[in-house]
Amino acid sequence: MKKIVLFAVFLMSAMVIAACNGEEDDSSENKSNPDVESQEAMSTMNDMVKDMEELDYSSIDFDVLYDDTEFEGEIHNDDGLVESEYYNPFNDTTERGPAAFDIMFPIVKELKLDPDMTDEEAVATSIETFNLPEDFLKAELQVTFKDGTEKVYEVKMNEM
Repeated sequence: MKKIVLFAVFLMSAMVIAACNGEEDDSSENKSNPDVESQEAMSTMNDMVKDMEELDYSSIDFDVLYDDTEFEGEIHNDDGLVESEYYNPFNDTTERGPAAFDIMFPIVKELKLDPDMTDEEAVATSIETFNLPEDFLKAELQVTFKDGTEKVYEVKMNEM
């Protein structure tokens, strides 16, 4: 009889241990891994920093004011930290971070500016490259070129 009781206790213990181990494995599978998420974020940031090296600019901030709305697009590389925002009411797009970068990068890559351009030339080129309406009230473009030159181009009341 003792053997039967010991066998039953042993069997029950084995079942409890097996059941606990199974639950522990399941719960660890359902948890997100912060290390993996952090690595993915760093990889995305590194990709954006690498892409920024292809540009003639380290920073662009373009704001265009219209009668009833405003366009905003910016992309900055601040010592390896890339920040980006994109708000375009004409195609109903509002993005920040990597999603905004993915929109802004090809446009900014196509944009051809130089520090010697007049305000009107720089704004006209930017309006065309960003495919924006020309009937704006005010446009301001702040650019930091790769060589560190900072330039602000501004046109008010459709003076072009």
